[in-house]
Amino acid sequence: MAVISRPMASERASVWGYRLLRWLKRGLLLKIGMYVLALAVLVLVAQQGSTYLQQQVDTMRYGFPRVAQITGYVGHGDAHQMPTHIMTLNMDGQISTLVIPGGDINRLSVLAGPYLVGMDGPFAVALPTLRDVNQDGHVDLLVTVRGETIVYLNQDGTFRLLTAEERVELQEVWSEP
Repeated sequence: MAVISRPMASERASVWGYRLLRWLKRGLLLKIGMYVLALAVLVLVAQQGSTYLQQQVDTMRYGFPRVAQITGYVGHGDAHQMPTHIMTLNMDGQISTLVIPGGDINRLSVLAGPYLVGMDGPFAVALPTLRDVNQDGHVDLLVTVRGETIVYLNQDGTFRLLTAEERVELQEVWSEP
């Protein structure tokens, strides 16, 4: 009959402790720690680099301060003439929309928008779009900035902000299947 010996649990723990001590002596844990630290620094640099590159691409596309524009027939004295020209500006975090009805600079109107808070406020792009959101037959102005949309309704030859009641009505209309 053969006798087989196995190390006891406490002896196994000491074997792992011995191995850990040997790795420490060889500097393996130090190397692993340095690799993890280097990887973390690399990730941080890559994030900052991608943010910087996106800002540079936006500067080439929209300029600085950020300007986006759209042209369309909205019914503000532009029928069969020049279309209405709409520009959204981001002036150091303050969003403003310029509306030039029918290309007539004497009828220029400025629509005040929100003030953007945060370090990236001056770099955000406000994009205008034209769409009839309340289905009254008049094209409305939507300004999208940072994923949020500001709705200006087209009424009586001018754009105006949505009221709270109109917002609730539109949400009910758009949420129906």
